[in-house]
Amino acid sequence: MLQSLLGARLAICLAMVPASAWATCARQADGTDVCISEQIQTLYVTQSGAVYLLPTSSLAPSSAGFACTPAGGRYLLLDPAAPNFRAVYAALLSARVVGAPVTLAMDPSQSTCTISYVTL
Repeated sequence: MLQSLLGARLAICLAMVPASAWATCARQADGTDVCISEQIQTLYVTQSGAVYLLPTSSLAPSSAGFACTPAGGRYLLLDPAAPNFRAVYAALLSARVVGAPVTLAMDPSQSTCTISYVTL
């Protein structure tokens, strides 16, 4: 039941995404940088607990209008101090294990591309 609900939600979300935005990173009207339908190539966990995510699409150079700067020119940051860190990290690990694409939204208040939420 839960799986069918999640599948239906994903289908609705994908139907709302314009075809030109598929598998790209771009600045949205609300000021958020979003990477749509990304596969997770690498999750790198540092000793401090910060998690760096390397998507399969290249972030260098950044897409036109993409405001945040990828860490090291390639990585998105998941800050361990974020209130939703555990939930986002669990979602990212799940997506990585099963090879599911994710939509990654960055915090518009950060200059470094810092993940604020994900959708599967």
